[in-house]
Amino acid sequence: MAEPIGDGVALGRRYIEAIVAHDWAGVAGCFAPDARFVAVVPKERPFREKAGRDEAAGLIRAWFGDADVTELVYSEVEPLADRIRIAYRIHEHEPDGWYLVEQVAYATVSEDGFADMNLACSGFRSVPD
Repeated sequence: MAEPIGDGVALGRRYIEAIVAHDWAGVAGCFAPDARFVAVVPKERPFREKAGRDEAAGLIRAWFGDADVTELVYSEVEPLADRIRIAYRIHEHEPDGWYLVEQVAYATVSEDGFADMNLACSGFRSVPD
């Protein structure tokens, strides 16, 4: 059995830090092996659902992996009854310019990491250089 994850707020902070650092193994390590990840994004087909830590981290990498600069603008992690609320705003540079993106997630924490996460995304909003 894996070592317990511990405090959900600390786990939420670690998740944000891993995204900003482009540490995709670190992102995967925040999720339980059999995690359920559901995201809503502003696209024609807005719902994304993944099962397992690697699939969840793969989707997050698909969103943020092309950036050559990733800056954390804002973050907040707090308990919300039996879940953890994780909010962050990221400013990043991709091959076609600068973007601002905000995501808010609600996660259930188990001893192995996030067992369940529901995330809403603002989309990548283009901003001037």
